[in-house]
Amino acid sequence: MTLRTKLALAFSLFAAVPLAATLVPVSRALGRALTTEHAARLDGAAAAVQKELARLGEHAAGAVTDLSRAPELEALARDRAADGAELAEAAARAGEWMGPRGLDVLAVLEADGRVVSSGHLPGRAGDPDPELADLPGAARPGRAVPRVVSRAGPEGVEPVLALVAWAPGPGEPPLRVAGGVALTEARAARLAALTGGAVVIRSADGEVVAAASAEAPGPARGWRRLRLLFGGLSAAPRRTIALGPADAPVARVEVSLASEGLARAETTVLLAFLGALAAGVAAAATLGAVLAARITRPLEGLRAAAARVAGGDLAARVDVRAGGEVGELVRAFNAMTQDLAQGRVRLAQAERIAAWREVARRLAHEIKNPLTPIAMSVETLREAHAQGRADFPEIFDEGTQAIGEEVRRLKRIVDEFSRFARLPAPERAEVPAEELAAAVLALFPAAPPGVEVERAIAPDLPAVLADRDQVMQVLLNLVRNALDAMPSGGRLRLAAYRDRDAVAFEVSDSGPGIAPGDLERVFEPYFTTKPGGTGLGLAIARRIAEEHGGALDAASSPGAGATFTLRLPVARPQAQAARGA
Repeated sequence: MTLRTKLALAFSLFAAVPLAATLVPVSRALGRALTTEHAARLDGAAAAVQKELARLGEHAAGAVTDLSRAPELEALARDRAADGAELAEAAARAGEWMGPRGLDVLAVLEADGRVVSSGHLPGRAGDPDPELADLPGAARPGRAVPRVVSRAGPEGVEPVLALVAWAPGPGEPPLRVAGGVALTEARAARLAALTGGAVVIRSADGEVVAAASAEAPGPARGWRRLRLLFGGLSAAPRRTIALGPADAPVARVEVSLASEGLARAETTVLLAFLGALAAGVAAAATLGAVLAARITRPLEGLRAAAARVAGGDLAARVDVRAGGEVGELVRAFNAMTQDLAQGRVRLAQAERIAAWREVARRLAHEIKNPLTPIAMSVETLREAHAQGRADFPEIFDEGTQAIGEEVRRLKRIVDEFSRFARLPAPERAEVPAEELAAAVLALFPAAPPGVEVERAIAPDLPAVLADRDQVMQVLLNLVRNALDAMPSGGRLRLAAYRDRDAVAFEVSDSGPGIAPGDLERVFEPYFTTKPGGTGLGLAIARRIAEEHGGALDAASSPGAGATFTLRLPVARPQAQAARGA
């Protein structure tokens, strides 16, 4: 991560943290306000449901009490006492009385619990009704209690939860009237409409008997999710009303309310805070980016210029205006690179002069060696000619041969020096590494006597970027040197393998090796350990390797042979690596 990015993020966090710190307590305060308001409304709704259930119970008790005193029931009691009422006719009368009195359950029972007449289950006439027979022991007359009773419906007899009351009637023994109102889906809907929320009536085992909701469907769920997301109510609160004894209720009525209005208000405030937070962060990030750019632009210029200097470009300068300590640093850097460039020029000039002096000294030494035999041969010829010696022809022939040999030696030295001094720039192109190795070995179709040639070329080598002729010159020189180091025979090994972004060519021999003190000097011009050698072959080879962007190194242990390694860069390192992957 760059310094500019870090500064921009720091400005953004500087603006975001206070806003976020404000958002959290406000969100919690809104959540508490919502919870308090919702609880108050829910308590009011539960009270309204309880009041409505009490009203329904009172209605059922009043209707039953009124019927127990009605002339119709007295007439039924007289007919029953006189044995003048048919069973079927008596059984149908409760059904006639139930509707006008607003009851869903109505039965006239004997003192022993047998049904005389039933409006909600006519087929039970003459049989005991266990669901209503024990009402006198469970509740006082005229008081409604919850009870699950069986009722005839479109699909047969079904259980229904009802608020049932009883009252004693006329006759001897006296009849009993039991009736009530059923808590059906319609009455659950009325309760839900009364509260503006949702009402669920459950039996003792938790099964839903009736349910209804007055909440508006649709997008309210989205507001509820946002409210929960930003710290509102974590669940849907409800109030539960037990019907029947507290320790063993017959049923429960669950009342819940929606608070979408407050949820919308809370979410709107939260979204406003989030918008302010986002706007503050965006503004701080923009301002931070501008300020960070002004602060880091000189540093980025310094970094880029330093990278160029590290790559050898001492002409790199930082062209960025800056003040304060950063400005002083920029000016100091520019002055430093200028001094380095001037120092490099002076150093290059000094090195060039020193190199030419060394070359002149070595060249003078190499030329001086052949001149001594030439001068001696000329002096011998002059003395023999002056003395008129009879063997002058033989002396002349020997002297001229020696002079010619030394002249040829001088010519070879001059040619090698010219080639070293005027080595042409390489014309590099993509050359397959296997082709270079094969071409070198092809020049030696038959190994010299006593020499074993080993070839170790790795498969799928990438192409190298090289001047084919110059690289061939280097490899041939290394092979010839290896053969010269094994006059009595031995093992010559040519290997090629991938070495990161380069291809390495190794030429090894099993000769006597190179002395540790001579290992680095073998690449110096005019240094040689071979009789008659010029000492320029390995110097030219290393120069060719360096001008290719590669390297030529030597490794040896006395008595264990020597290994020369030529490393050349691959043609396209990234492409070759991708191809290999």
